[in-house]
Amino acid sequence: MLLQRARDGDAAAWDQAVALVYQDLRGVAHNVLGPRAGDRTLDVTSLVNECYLRLERKGALGVENRQHLLAVAARAMRQLLINYARDRSAQKREGRLHQTTLSAADEQTADLEADHWISLDGALHTLALEDELAVRVIECRVFAGMTDEESAKALNVPLRTLQRIFAHSKVRLAQLLGTT
Repeated sequence: MLLQRARDGDAAAWDQAVALVYQDLRGVAHNVLGPRAGDRTLDVTSLVNECYLRLERKGALGVENRQHLLAVAARAMRQLLINYARDRSAQKREGRLHQTTLSAADEQTADLEADHWISLDGALHTLALEDELAVRVIECRVFAGMTDEESAKALNVPLRTLQRIFAHSKVRLAQLLGTT
């Protein structure tokens, strides 16, 4: 109901809808950042806040339900992480990255994670050229941590089709990343 009211122009309804999924957004951010989410310069709270700002700008148009909202959020978080990784990489290349409060080991880990995100983004872009839906499935299942059922509903595809696409896309992504 809130999403429908928001699509009809009720800004307060959009704020309420996003507030209702705030904890889910934190879960998505934990999934995206991984097990060391608290050890980074870009933490869960920062990522959720940036994602919220993007969702706020996008608005409710085109958002069909809770699962779809989380899928959109997962994509926004992926884009935010890639932008963060590219910025970090550019600063490192330009010699502008200075150690402040992170130890040398933490700096090296952050650099490796940035390189990983950039490689993953490149592989996902290549996969998108082959099969855009496969990337949306990966975003739902891996980045948003959705179940098969939630992902199928968010992407409006049959469950068995989603499962087949996910199995194939994991193999193809591993090939693109050179981990097979």
